[in-house]
Amino acid sequence: MKSPGIFEGITLAIGASLGGGILAALLPTVLSENTSARILISALGLGYLIYLLKRSDERTGRVVMVVLWLIASLASTLLDTSLPGLLMVQAGMVWMVRSLYFHASVLPALLDLGLVCLSLVASAWAILQTGSVMTAIWCFFLTQSLFVLIPGFASGGDNASCFNTVEADRFQSAHRVALDAVRKLSTH
Repeated sequence: MKSPGIFEGITLAIGASLGGGILAALLPTVLSENTSARILISALGLGYLIYLLKRSDERTGRVVMVVLWLIASLASTLLDTSLPGLLMVQAGMVWMVRSLYFHASVLPALLDLGLVCLSLVASAWAILQTGSVMTAIWCFFLTQSLFVLIPGFASGGDNASCFNTVEADRFQSAHRVALDAVRKLSTH
């Protein structure tokens, strides 16, 4: 599967901001403003999580990640965390999924953490400057689309070059034994 690109991320940001803007306008007519905001944040978080898992080449642990997201979201709701706290939980889940599924080492994962923090700051700035939820969602996801530019992005499949496979280890072992046998024969 082809890795996500910057233009795909921009398209996702447009879709998320439009969908989120519609939800932000409709939900308060039925639910309280606080409940509406919680549902919106959680829905966007789950949607982005599913997108990331779908775009990843890694197949293991997907169900576990969705269950972990569900547990984190339910715990945030039951503990009645503040809206910024819920945002941080959702952003933390985004970072964890990208770190586990798209980055091969610690440095790209730390750079991704910085990007997640930057996206939260950009989103907060947008909501404070414009008062528009749609603009805040746009800024968050537009900044998130930059994760594909992190050095070492999607090189998880290249881990094999860092480690010897079992076959290579067996060959190396047999090669050493053969060299030792030739040395012993040549010295006697």
